[in-house]
Amino acid sequence: MLTPRYYQSGSNAAVWHYLANNDGNPLVVLPTGAGKSLVIALLIQQARKFNGRVIVLQHRKELIEQNAAELRELMPGISVGIYSAGLKYRQTEHDVLLAGIQSIYRKALEIGDRHLVIIDEAHLVSENDETMYGQFLRELKLNNPRMRVTGLTATPFRTGEGPLCGRHRLFQRIVYEAQTGRLIEEGFLCPITNKVAEAEVDTEGIKLRGGEFIESDMQAVFVDNVDAACLETIEKCRDRKSILIFASGVRHAEDVAAFIEKTTGDRVGLVTGDTLAIERAGLLAAFKSHELRWLVNCDVLTTGFNAKCVDAIAIMRATMSPGLFCQMVGRGLRLHPSKNNTLILDFGENIKRHGSIDDANFGRASEAKRGQAARAALNGRGKQCPACGIDVAANTRECECGFMFPVNVQGSSDDASQLTGQIPPEVWTVVSYGWGKHIKRGDNEAPPTLRIDYECRLVESEGGLLTTKISEWVCIEHEGFARMKAIGWWQNRSMSDVPNTIEEALSLLNRGACRMSSQITTTKEGKYFRIQSCEFCDEIPEEWEDEVEEETFGEFSGVGEDVPF
Repeated sequence: MLTPRYYQSGSNAAVWHYLANNDGNPLVVLPTGAGKSLVIALLIQQARKFNGRVIVLQHRKELIEQNAAELRELMPGISVGIYSAGLKYRQTEHDVLLAGIQSIYRKALEIGDRHLVIIDEAHLVSENDETMYGQFLRELKLNNPRMRVTGLTATPFRTGEGPLCGRHRLFQRIVYEAQTGRLIEEGFLCPITNKVAEAEVDTEGIKLRGGEFIESDMQAVFVDNVDAACLETIEKCRDRKSILIFASGVRHAEDVAAFIEKTTGDRVGLVTGDTLAIERAGLLAAFKSHELRWLVNCDVLTTGFNAKCVDAIAIMRATMSPGLFCQMVGRGLRLHPSKNNTLILDFGENIKRHGSIDDANFGRASEAKRGQAARAALNGRGKQCPACGIDVAANTRECECGFMFPVNVQGSSDDASQLTGQIPPEVWTVVSYGWGKHIKRGDNEAPPTLRIDYECRLVESEGGLLTTKISEWVCIEHEGFARMKAIGWWQNRSMSDVPNTIEEALSLLNRGACRMSSQITTTKEGKYFRIQSCEFCDEIPEEWEDEVEEETFGEFSGVGEDVPF
C-alpha cells in the first residue's frame, strides 16, 4: 500500500478513536483531490483486522468502478465486490462491498451483516429518513444493531438543510478536517489562481426553485453571454493545456463547444447526460492524454471525474449550492507534472456568492441568505479553536483547552486570494519562550492544557524592538482529535514517550527533552493567530532516543482496544 500522508493516517485514527469511545457516527472532511480512496482503504483494513464486514456507498457507477480499481490496487489481499446495476454486478457475498445506493437501497436484507458503512460524498445524504440512504441504513441496522456509519466529504453541509453534523443527524461530529489552503501550501494539492471575469453574468434576476436557480432561466441568460465568455476564456487560457468548462444546460454547452471550435480551430469535446457511454469514455481518455484540449460538460463531470491534468476551469453557470461550486473548483486541485497551478474563471458570480472555498464557514453565508441563518448558528461548529482544533460556539471567548479568543486584534485580507481566502502568512523570529500548566477559568473539571508562549518579532521588521506574544495550547490530557494533535506536536519535538499528563510534559520540558521553535509562521484567521508551521535550529535531543516507544496516528492500539461494532 502507498504510504499515507499525515492527514490520511490522521483521518483513519480519528475515526477509530471516535468509534471506540462514542456512540455516534463520525464525519471526515477532506478537499477534493486529497486522496479519499486511501483513507477508505485504511478504514477497511482496520475493520478487517476485527473481521468487520464493510460496505462503501457511492452514488455514481463511475465512482464505484474507479474506487474499486484503486482499492484492489491498494489492498491486494482483500477481495472487493461490486453491487451496481449500471456496471452489471450484483455481488453480495464479499466482506468488502462497493455499492451504488440507487441499486442496493432495497436490498439491505440480502447482503447480510455489515459492521461498518462508509458513505463517500456524504453531503448527498439528506436528513429525511425516507430517502434511499435513510431506508437502506434503517434496514441494514436490523441485521446488526451495532452497525456504525462513517462519512467522507469535501463539503460538510447540504444545500437547503445546513450542516451535516448535529445531535439528531446521521453524523454527530467532524472528527478530522484538512483545510484546502494548508494542503496547497504543503504541496499536496495544486495551487489555484483566479482572474476576474470581465464577461461575468448578472444573476440577480434569475429565479429560484427549491433553493437552486431554475435551469431554463439560468441557461437563457448564459446563452446570451456565450460569445463574450468564450472569447475571454480563449484569451486568458492561451497558455493552458487542459481546459474544463461547466455549462448551464445542454443547449448552452452545445453553443459553447461550437463557438470555441469555430474560433480556435481546435477539436472540442462535449459531454452531457445524453452522451453515449462509449463516446464519453473516448472523450475523457483523449482529454487525459492531452489529445483533446477543450472539454465542455453539463452536470456530468462535477464528481467521479479524475483528470489530474486540468489546468484551467471556466465556470459558465451559477449555483446556489456551495458544495457544487466546491466540487467544480476541486476538479483542478489534483497535482500533475504538466501544470504549476490551475486557473479558475468564474462567470456566474459564484465566488461572490459563496466566498472562499477554504473559509471555515464556507457555504454557511449562502445558506443563511436562503433563510438558514438560525440553523447555521446551531450547527455545532460555530468556529474552530486554533489551538486544539475543537469546534466551539461562535460567541465562545475561551475554549475548554484554555485558548482565549482575542477581541482587539484586527486582520486584513486585502491581498487574500478570492478562492482560497488565504491571507498572506507572517514569519516570526522567536526571541524567547516559556511554558506552563493552563487551567480553564471557572471550570475546574475541564482537562488542563500545556500552554507554550512565544515572544516573537516579525522577520520583516528585523532590527525592531517590538515583540508580540503568540501562544499555542497542547491538549495532552484531552481525547479525540485534540489528543491526536498533541501527539503529533510532541513527536515533532522530542524522542521521549508522549506524556499523558501536564505534569509529565512540564518535567520533560524542564529537563531539556524537547527542541523548541526558532521561527514560526502564522496566519490571521478572523481575530486570532494560527501557527501554520515551525522551524527548528536544533535537532531532537538524542539522549532520549533509547526511550522512544512508537506511537503514530495510524495505529489502532493508540486509540483504544475495544472493537466499536
